[in-house]
Amino acid sequence: MKKHYFFVLSFLIFNASIWAQESRFGVKAGLNISNIDTNDSFYGDNSQYKSSFHAGLFAEIPLSSKFYFQPEILYSSVGAVYEYDLNFRSFDLEPLTTDSFKQVTKNNFLAVPLTFKWYVGERFYINAGPQVSFLLNTVSKAKGDDLPESLSEVYRSSGDFKLDYGAVLGVGYTINDDLNFGLQYYRGLKNLFGDSDFGIIDRKAYHSVFQLSASYSVF
Repeated sequence: MKKHYFFVLSFLIFNASIWAQESRFGVKAGLNISNIDTNDSFYGDNSQYKSSFHAGLFAEIPLSSKFYFQPEILYSSVGAVYEYDLNFRSFDLEPLTTDSFKQVTKNNFLAVPLTFKWYVGERFYINAGPQVSFLLNTVSKAKGDDLPESLSEVYRSSGDFKLDYGAVLGVGYTINDDLNFGLQYYRGLKNLFGDSDFGIIDRKAYHSVFQLSASYSVF
């Protein structure tokens, strides 16, 4: 039995050393186009896609000649823009001079995609896998003509590393040994409303993010 354990341990150490020698490490950055999919008509009918960015580090670990495991750690900013066309009133019921405004919300995450890459051609690949993310903070700001200064302030709140999780699916193209470009879609699977409604209203909301990225292997 001890010999079996020794054999398995030796096999894992040997393969880990090979993976370390053949793995590539680099930097990744790109554009996020995000929204929040929801069945709540008040939010869903007024939401628009928001542009932001992601940036971080990645490793590419070969599992075979065409199959790779790619873990990443990224700073990723996602959210939505809500546009309301209404005669918005302040709490003292005095009408404002604007009939519309936009609410810009950003959720800034530490994202950890764990994807697998399959090269279906010499340079073209498909990637897919799970992603877990930890909320760093939320930033919200109202924008509009003639909004009172008090309503135009930026509001920040701590994310307390709240967990979000979902799935990634994408495609990419390798330009050379060091540089490649990818387009992928992230779909959150955790309900952002959570249990805040105590089950009275079945509201659901999920992150929806398109990502265009450039990756460069440093070593």
